[in-house]
Amino acid sequence: MNHLGHVVALAAAGAVGTLLRAGCTTAAVKLFGPSFPWGTLAANVIGSFAFGAITALSRGRGITPEQETVLLVGLLGGFTSYSSYAFQSVALLESGRAAAALAYMALTNVAGLVAVWAGLRLSR
Repeated sequence: MNHLGHVVALAAAGAVGTLLRAGCTTAAVKLFGPSFPWGTLAANVIGSFAFGAITALSRGRGITPEQETVLLVGLLGGFTSYSSYAFQSVALLESGRAAAALAYMALTNVAGLVAVWAGLRLSR
């Protein structure tokens, strides 16, 4: 796949992931109501499962790194970026880097919450 084809495939997969995320959120609100972010929770869990499954199924089975990027970064990135965070956390743990994994998890959550808070405060 040439560079332009890869970029187009990545963008198209991201668009599909975004539409799937919107559908997941809409379905969750219809099923459970808007009082809890069920759609986000479902997208994060489904996306994390899909990230692990795609990674396990693609390695050594003829899927090119470019195709894997389209699926993981494009499709699942459009669906949920949490799946990347979850996968990277598990990868650090599995590689025996528990301290790095815990630091990554703590920093991601604390920095993300602080960034949202700061964005809200600065934008008001």
